[in-house]
Amino acid sequence: MEDADRTDATGSPCAAPSAVITALTQAPLGIAIFDREMRYLAVSSRFLTDQDMPGDPALVLGRRHYDVFPNIPARWRELHALVLNDGQTRRHPADPFPQPGGAVEWVNWSMSPWRDQDGEIGGLVLYCEYVSASVEERLRLEAAEARYRAVFDQAAIGVARVSPDGLFLEVNGGLCATLGYAREELLSLTFQAITHPDDLAADVSRVQSMLEGRIETFTMEKRYLRKTGDLLWANLTVSLVRTADGAPDYFVSVVEDITPRKLAETQQARHRDQLRLMINELNHRVKNTLATVQSMAAQTLRHERDPDRAYGAFEARLIGLSEVHDVLTRENWNGAALHDVAMRALRPFSAAASGQIEVSGAPMRLTPSAALTLALVFHELATNAVKYGALSNDTGQVALTWRASPSGELRLEWRESNGPLVTPPTRKGFGTRLIHGAFKGELRGAVSLDYASEGLRCDMRAQLPANIEAFMPLPETRRSA
Repeated sequence: MEDADRTDATGSPCAAPSAVITALTQAPLGIAIFDREMRYLAVSSRFLTDQDMPGDPALVLGRRHYDVFPNIPARWRELHALVLNDGQTRRHPADPFPQPGGAVEWVNWSMSPWRDQDGEIGGLVLYCEYVSASVEERLRLEAAEARYRAVFDQAAIGVARVSPDGLFLEVNGGLCATLGYAREELLSLTFQAITHPDDLAADVSRVQSMLEGRIETFTMEKRYLRKTGDLLWANLTVSLVRTADGAPDYFVSVVEDITPRKLAETQQARHRDQLRLMINELNHRVKNTLATVQSMAAQTLRHERDPDRAYGAFEARLIGLSEVHDVLTRENWNGAALHDVAMRALRPFSAAASGQIEVSGAPMRLTPSAALTLALVFHELATNAVKYGALSNDTGQVALTWRASPSGELRLEWRESNGPLVTPPTRKGFGTRLIHGAFKGELRGAVSLDYASEGLRCDMRAQLPANIEAFMPLPETRRSA
């Protein structure tokens, strides 16, 4: 019987014209045409081979679909019935279809009713295409995207996609937390807007080199400005993603906060500088101390012929010098209070003259060199008082006072009273030369010695605006040495 004359039991046509049947049979897609009883009217070879059957349509024509495939799932039977009953087309772009061996094939299918000349539903047309390869590729891409998204969103460091002109296209939570911006705020900014001005030129230059194809990636340490205005040091790594035709698409920027490391490096550098300064200062102080000791020894021996007396005088001066060194060491050689310097320098003399020495003056601080110089001056004045002045008897009194003038000049006064009658010296000894030399040199001032008969008066002035600083306002210090 010819295809064109084939009819079913109700008289409905069972086949299309032979040319259409031939074209359908050879179609590269899975197509099957059924009547209302789901009997095959026409089918493509591809439809059969996709079902692991021989590609001969004659094997199924006139047979019910459910007889050819008795294990077809109930879900598909229900879909067929729905289309035949309501005449609505149904489709799915990627529907999982279990295979007998347990594998799953993904099918792109559609079901549409066909109608006879009277408009009645005569059956349905089933189109199906196995799209497992494309679906599996899409699933792989989706899984990769999910992994990328998890890494992007959960990374502890900042990650961003940036347009070629610098606008943030996408930012992760790490970058928002690092820079202190909300995500929406960052997406309205460019990297240029939050880069420290001193680092912008170097950053832009590297970006331009990437756009021109001279480099593929770069890493640099740069500074960002947080939303609060605080400085952020970061290690920045940038790569450029290009389109299929090679045009710049976007940058991937990885921002690692290295502010703690930079602060530590700065602190280490500061400590190294301080250590170097301390070593240089120590060398300077040792040299100065040795020079002072050498000068004291030379002057003492030159003017004191008696070895025993020379030894005693030299030892006393060394002790006075060491007392002030103790004060400076206690203060880490950052200076010393004038009152402490005076008390330490006069302590060897006050032990033998209890209550005879009184020290008073405003709280003031001296640099190390000024402290050592004034200690030697106080020692010489006290030594002279023990030998010839107010400390040579039990009734004499010594008063050391000081004050600072508005111009920054330090004025000190040494007053002796109730001692033996004073007579001016016939020659200028080592102590006198030391006192005059100290104020003329280190202290940049002047000394006036008045050998009044009732007691020595020594007025001293020092220009030390850079070497003396006032403490917090305190009551005037007044103490007996």
